[in-house]
Amino acid sequence: MSASVYAQHEQIHLFQSKDFKSFKAEEVEKMEYLGQNGEFSQLVLTDTLGKVTKVDMSLIDSVVLRTNGIPEFHVTLQDYPNWPELGQNGESKDVIHQATLYMNGNGMYDDVKAQTVEFRGRGNSTWGMRKKPYRFKMAKKASVCGLPKAKTFALIANNIDCSLMRNTIALWLANYLEMPYSNHCVPVKVYFNGTYKGQYMLTEKIGIGGGSVDIDETTGMLFELDSNYDEDYKFTYTWRPSGSYYGSKTLPVMVKDPDLAELAADTTVTNITDAYSYFNLWKTDFTKMADAVTQRSASQSLSDVLDLESVVEFFLVNGIANNHEMQHPKSLYIHKKSLEEGEVYHFGPVWDFDWAFTFDGREGASPTAYLVAQDGEQSGYSFLKALLSNEEIRTMFREKLNDFYTNGYPMLKEYIEEYANLIEPTAKENGQLWPSYSHASWCVVTSSWEFRNNVETLKKWIDDRINFMLTDANFGLYK
Repeated sequence: MSASVYAQHEQIHLFQSKDFKSFKAEEVEKMEYLGQNGEFSQLVLTDTLGKVTKVDMSLIDSVVLRTNGIPEFHVTLQDYPNWPELGQNGESKDVIHQATLYMNGNGMYDDVKAQTVEFRGRGNSTWGMRKKPYRFKMAKKASVCGLPKAKTFALIANNIDCSLMRNTIALWLANYLEMPYSNHCVPVKVYFNGTYKGQYMLTEKIGIGGGSVDIDETTGMLFELDSNYDEDYKFTYTWRPSGSYYGSKTLPVMVKDPDLAELAADTTVTNITDAYSYFNLWKTDFTKMADAVTQRSASQSLSDVLDLESVVEFFLVNGIANNHEMQHPKSLYIHKKSLEEGEVYHFGPVWDFDWAFTFDGREGASPTAYLVAQDGEQSGYSFLKALLSNEEIRTMFREKLNDFYTNGYPMLKEYIEEYANLIEPTAKENGQLWPSYSHASWCVVTSSWEFRNNVETLKKWIDDRINFMLTDANFGLYK
């Protein structure tokens, strides 16, 4: 077969039982079959330089022709162009490097011309894993791969996700529900210092700004409830649940954004002159909201301190995903536009679904486990159980869940198929680069090599999970 037959196709992918090969169609001069008596035993591809690749026909599962490929990010450190990875010699994720970045949109998006960016690591536990997550900051705001204009973007490694789809599915759910400030995601290939690092997910950086939580940073606040407790401005909310065997509970509350010290030093910002005084105003305000959650009876409304629809949608997404991070809690975001009377707290945006769906330290998590189930040291349980036991929230949750099952779930199934078809070639490549391994003593990582099997497992898990939520007395949210 002449390569001209595939002239319109950007790439030719060969899926094999024990290997995977990808070719740029424009570089394939000839494609032919070898065999005897009408039976072909080998597929032979010859490129424009005369290089011949032979593949046994018995090993080929399928051949996929693509009109385009997913975008490719090329990053080269200006100070260490030979490094195989960030974090060399124990370097912190917070060290910023000047890097050259360009992106080939591969026909899906506009290219990004070569430019200098600030490049660094990101993540908490994921930073210590083999496939590193990244963050880059551009000199000025721009839209990359159709995302809202921003300076800073994240490249999520999805290292422990053998489907490479868990974060994507959760963010699709958030956008389907039209949750304000929900992240978007674009699958991309990343090359670091000339070395291919596999498939990543490009998304917005969580924070206050037009690319994420679009509120005024001089009046609004984005809190993060996270047991890592590693931000500059933070406090512990303390309360004693009724009848608690373990006594008082503490909830780790941090200011994610804005940078209070920076605002206090800005002479154009007149309402913030002392960072700690301003922080204490918000600490008092947050405590008032949290007291309402933990001290009021389940029959009393919380609508004077919380946007209840945001609560319901936040936990519908996290409930379907069975996001185990909520238990600690980790990456739980709550924002408020201002301290003005009448403003209430909003849950969201949703974030971080690595440790969710089919995964709970290893593949095989139960779809009938509760979102929060364990009392004790993990204070997320007591706070979230008090919140989700509220009768008004429960009524709204059941209505939203039933509506999603009828109208949204069929759309989600279609999306999963479309996205799986899009990323399958790079998921196979990613599985070759990053095989299964045990990380420390608490995590077993399964590669994305068996991509289709992994996706089918995920689809069945989601179906079982939603059916469990529909029938469980507490919607699978708390025990």
